[in-house]
Amino acid sequence: MASKTRERLERTFGRGWVLALVAIGIFLFSALLCLSLGTITIPIGNVFKYLFGGQGPGREVFWQLHLPRVILALLVGASLSMAGAILQGLFLNPLTDPYVTGVSSGAALGAAIAIFTQQNQTPSIRLTLFALAGGLLTITFVYLYSKRQGKLDIYQMLLGGVTLSFVCFAVMSILLLRTPGQGVHSVLNWLLGSFANRGWQGVTVATALIPFLIIPFFFARELNVMLQGEERALELGVNVERVKTTMLIVAAILTAVAVSVSGVIGFVGLIVPHICRLLLGPNHKKVFFLAVFLGGSIMALSDLIARSAFSPAEIPVGVITIFFGAPFFLYLLRRKGTIWTS
Repeated sequence: MASKTRERLERTFGRGWVLALVAIGIFLFSALLCLSLGTITIPIGNVFKYLFGGQGPGREVFWQLHLPRVILALLVGASLSMAGAILQGLFLNPLTDPYVTGVSSGAALGAAIAIFTQQNQTPSIRLTLFALAGGLLTITFVYLYSKRQGKLDIYQMLLGGVTLSFVCFAVMSILLLRTPGQGVHSVLNWLLGSFANRGWQGVTVATALIPFLIIPFFFARELNVMLQGEERALELGVNVERVKTTMLIVAAILTAVAVSVSGVIGFVGLIVPHICRLLLGPNHKKVFFLAVFLGGSIMALSDLIARSAFSPAEIPVGVITIFFGAPFFLYLLRRKGTIWTS
């Protein structure tokens, strides 16, 4: 019965619209489930009551712990997935993820400096700002390095980002050797990614991601044309350099802000764009739309597992995404055929 209903909907609205509605449904279901479960279990009815100003014994937990954490996970997951979709489309390389530009290593170094320069407990917002500054400074350096005669060489940017990542991690290793044990634990925990103790301060920073999640949709048509090659895109009137520069900056900012509030969370930005292309093909507008909702859902559910699997203890969410993402990535490596051309 479900299969016949799906086929009837696909004939009526088209497969893309059906998948879009399913993605939105999964997104809303994931958000409600994660708002309900956590430090304490809040009935779904109470979730709606608290959202609309109602009172109850779990209201403070909901507003101060559950809600900001879920919002943060949804935004970070959507941003990393969008950044991955942009970069994989530009590089035409399924192995490209949001961290190849060196943003994550720069942010990690910024977080290590924040902890190293304040030996007592580092306030969350201070660590976030240091990480954000490190990520943005790194991508600025890599961008300027890759600019030649008014043109941006994305492959030079890839090599520059990888090289600078090694330099940042070398400096961070020196800092870790000079940091007391608790500080080392804090840095390592941050490197594996977590939404614990971020609160509304982290959400405030993460709201900067929203406009950068919208911008790529205005360049989807040009990106689709560029799938045929830069020379062909130029012949068809696409300003290739403008598109490359804008999209790389957008992807870098999405990654830098996401990493600054959550730490380094792997595989989401690598795997989600693959899933979207497998389901919808190479059309960037469709891929971007699905990546936002699917990426947010996967990140929120991964965080739910991270804080519930060994409750009351909590494990880094990056461990969960690696645990589930690695097998799927190996499957993709063995998959034959292409999803890059229409």
